[in-house]
Amino acid sequence: MKNITKLLSVAGLAFAFATCASADITWTFNTTTFCYNCGDVGFETDNNIKTGSFFTTDNTGANLTGYDITVQGTNTLADNEFTPGDSFRTLPMDATHIDLWDGSSGQYIDLYFASPGTTSAGGTVNLLQGDLGADSNSTVVCNGCGTLVSGSVTGVGGSAVPEPRFGAILLAGLAGLGFFARRKFAAARS
Repeated sequence: MKNITKLLSVAGLAFAFATCASADITWTFNTTTFCYNCGDVGFETDNNIKTGSFFTTDNTGANLTGYDITVQGTNTLADNEFTPGDSFRTLPMDATHIDLWDGSSGQYIDLYFASPGTTSAGGTVNLLQGDLGADSNSTVVCNGCGTLVSGSVTGVGGSAVPEPRFGAILLAGLAGLGFFARRKFAAARS
């Protein structure tokens, strides 16, 4: 019985630690600004990504798991909030770009990242300005197509953390050990 109790406790702890998962990496925007018709007197409009906007990736940095990105400013065509409830990715995300489209407003945002892109290491990654939206690797916000003036994202997180069920499994294992110990002591007293 003693060996079974030890074996069950070791197996329970191994299973509990196996349920640990990798945490998402949260990427926040650092003073990201866009300009529409830059240099055209009287036609220039400006936008930025609102403070507090973010997106999350899994621990690899290559898979989008959530986002809440708000574009605001004088170009009213581009004022929009992108969330999973009102927009979706138009192309699969990888570590170099995210493309989001809001079907109700017809607006989209294309984010392109400097090498190495969003990785499991987190850190600060610059957004690519490209050729003011003329090429396919430019960070833009449309409808109205404001092109990136400057901006970056900073990722934090990604370390392995236990999932909530870890505690439940650990408690169940400890309760089982307590049950077996109580039976052993009760049998010893008889």
